[in-house]
Amino acid sequence: MAVDIDLIRAYTDGLVASHEVGDSPTAPTDASTPLDALWKPVGAISADGITEATNQERTDVFIWQRNTLVRRIPGQFSKSFTFAAAETSLFTLGLNYAGSVVTATTEGAKVEERAPTTDIRGWVLHGMDGANRAQRVYLPEAEIGDRGEVVWSSGGITVYQWTLNAYPDDAGVVAYRYYLDPDMATAP
Repeated sequence: MAVDIDLIRAYTDGLVASHEVGDSPTAPTDASTPLDALWKPVGAISADGITEATNQERTDVFIWQRNTLVRRIPGQFSKSFTFAAAETSLFTLGLNYAGSVVTATTEGAKVEERAPTTDIRGWVLHGMDGANRAQRVYLPEAEIGDRGEVVWSSGGITVYQWTLNAYPDDAGVVAYRYYLDPDMATAP
C-alpha cells in the first residue's frame, strides 16, 4: 500500500473566533479569504488545540430468524468542539460568563456574574498546516455548553476550557468546512 506523506495534516496554528452579541459578521465561504472584522479571536489556545467530537446514537434492529442484526437506524446526533482559551480579556470573560455584566474599569474589569444564559452565536475555527494548507470550520449556530474548571495555579496558566455545541442552521447544516489544500484543489 502506497503512503503519501503530503496528504498528512498537522494543524499547528490557527484561531478560534466568534463575535459580539448583536453583531452579524459576514460568514466565511472559503478557507483563505480574511475574516470580516466583526469576527473576534479568543486569543491563544492551549497546546492541546481543538478536539472535535461527533456522536450519534444507533438503534439496532434484529429479526427473529437467527437473531440477526438487519438494520442500524440513526438516532440523536451531536457535534462539538472542545478547546481551552488561554487569554483573559473582556471578550473571553463575556463568553465564559454568558448572561453576566462584564465592564471595563479604570483598573481592569468587573464581572457581575449570573448563571449562564443561552448564548447562541456564530463561530469560526481555523487550523493551519504550513503556509498553503488550512481548514476553516464555520459554525453558524453554536454555543458554549460545557465550561471546564478554571484553575488558578503557580504550576500553569489559567485557561477557560469550553465545549462548543453546534446546532443546525435553517438549511440543516451544523458546520461548513473549507479546505485550502493544493493536493485536493481542482485544476484551473
